[in-house]
This record gives sequence, C-alpha cells and structure tokens, in this order.
Amino acid sequence: MGFLIMASTITDVAKLAGVSAQTVSRTINTPELVSKKTLDKVQRAIHALDYHPNLTARLLVNNKVRSIGLFMPFSSDQVKQSLFFSTLSAAICQFCSQNNLIMQMFTSMSREDSSRLFVKLFKERQVGGLILTCPSVSNEELIHLLSEKIPFIIVGRPGILTAQIPYVDVDNVKAGSIAIEHLIKFGHRRIGFLNGPSNMTLSIDLREGVTAISRTLPELEMMESETNLTLECGYIEALKLLRSERRPTAIFTADDLLAVGVKKAADELNLRIPEDLSIISGVQNGWGLILPFKLTHVDTQFEKLGDIAAQHMARHILNEEPINLSKLLEVRLVEGQSCGPVL
Repeated sequence: MGFLIMASTITDVAKLAGVSAQTVSRTINTPELVSKKTLDKVQRAIHALDYHPNLTARLLVNNKVRSIGLFMPFSSDQVKQSLFFSTLSAAICQFCSQNNLIMQMFTSMSREDSSRLFVKLFKERQVGGLILTCPSVSNEELIHLLSEKIPFIIVGRPGILTAQIPYVDVDNVKAGSIAIEHLIKFGHRRIGFLNGPSNMTLSIDLREGVTAISRTLPELEMMESETNLTLECGYIEALKLLRSERRPTAIFTADDLLAVGVKKAADELNLRIPEDLSIISGVQNGWGLILPFKLTHVDTQFEKLGDIAAQHMARHILNEEPINLSKLLEVRLVEGQSCGPVL
C-alpha cells in the first residue's frame, strides 16, 4: 500500500498565515515591500508546511522573465579546458543567485542555429536577455538578434562597433603590444605567436597589437600560428615552430593554456625556460599556475567581465533600463620567470 504525499501550495501557505496568496507571493519575491509582521507570519507558515515556491512561476515575477542566457560558442571539450569560461560562468551564476535570477548556459551550437534558438526562447519568455561570449568577425548573428529586438550583451569586442551593440572586453590590442615590447627588450627578434581562431575578434585584436609594434622594428620576425585555444593544439603548433629551421627564441601565446602546451613541447625538445626559450601569455586564466615557474603574462582583469555583463543585463530585465555599455578593461604586464635575454 502506498501513500501519496501532496506538496504544499501557495494557497496552503496563505490560509495558514491568514493572508492572501498575492501577499505570500509578494513576501517571497519582494520581502522588502511587506511589513515585518506579515513577513514573520508568512515565513513561519512556509517553514511549517515545508513549502518550496515553483521555479517557473518565480521566473515571471511582476511579468519579468528573471532568466539570463549565457552562450559559449565552443564544444563542450573546449569549454571544459577553458578556465576563462568557468570563471566567467561562475561570476554570472553567483550574481544571479544573489539577485533572484536564473542563469541558463548554452554551448556547442553554430552561431546561426543559436540565434534562432535564442529568438525562440525569448519570445516564449524562457530567457529575459542574453550574454554572448567570444564574438566572431561575422555580424550576421548580431544583426538577427537586433532585428528581433532581443536584448543582449557581448563579452568581447563585437565585429561591428555601434551604440546598438553593448559589450565589455579587455584591451587585447594593448595586451598584444605589451607582450611583444617586453620580449623585444630582452633582445628577441624572432618570435612565435600562438593566436586564437582566426574568426574571433580576440585574435584580430591581439594581432593588431603585435603588428603595431612589429611595424616599428623591420628586423622583427613574427611567426604566427592559429590555434583552437586547447592544450593539444598549443603543444602541436609549438612543436612545429620549435622544430623549424628558424626556431623562435620566444613565443607569445593568446592564453596560458597554450603556454602550458608550449612548455610541454619545449620539454620534449630539451629546451630550457627561459634560457633557451622565453614564454609570455596574453592572459593568465589559471592554467599558468601549474607551471614550475611564474609565468610572465598580461593581467587583463578578465575575472570582472562576467559580473559587469550580468549587472547590466539584470538592470535591463528588472528595471527595463537601456543597455548602454561600451567598456574596455585596462591591462598591465606582470613579470614572472619565463622570459629572459637571448643567449
């Protein structure tokens, strides 16, 4: 013989507390708007009945969809390897949990497919806005979202700069310049450059910073390789550079996971860091901390990106404020032990 246990409803709480169901809803979602006496009565009733508010209903408080969609246009394997993504999503998730919002994360989809999905989710009131990451040079996805009036913020520089496309990013152009200038000071004139995917604005900005410096020094030889920002790709591309006839004396990597791949390749070829090869990274997401030396890198303040994006999206969802955001975070060089003079 079985027993059917019925979950308590908001009506049950209202009856026990001696208030209306609307008052219970208001107490749960905006407790600051009710009196202390009412708050105490409702909370005691909730505790006594072990009541748990319906998640879907809470997303639609005051007819506002309290849900933010986070899109990462990479495979699940790439996302797992990237501490940038984990840091970004953790910051957004924490902000959402502190502000009675829900975060939904999407990966492994083509940008074309994702834009259609996001339009569907928004119109079905499943998400109130989007945070997009790692923008590409193609603007079709953004134009589609704009035409459908879908609110979004981009973490990264969009392929087109206009007031209608809000974004927050780090100054990757300056990061590229800082890194190459540092290597030049040590006498390096043949430098490998492990960049990100060619369709990402991140890669374009890093290259722009590198090119700005190389133009001023004709004898500087830059050897650029495209990667997918994974450890294995960094290792393979570094091996190619280090086995070439004109082996670079230093390598600049788009991020520190690629730098770990460079170290793996250098170990295989018995190259010492920094005596035989200098390494500098355009950012330290966290992987660089596993290296047996302090990695010279550019501090980009990337850990602030998620919180900034979430704050602005929340203001739009909750207060219907226009999203006015066009921000670049400052960067600076952090000297470690991975760069040295050419011997």
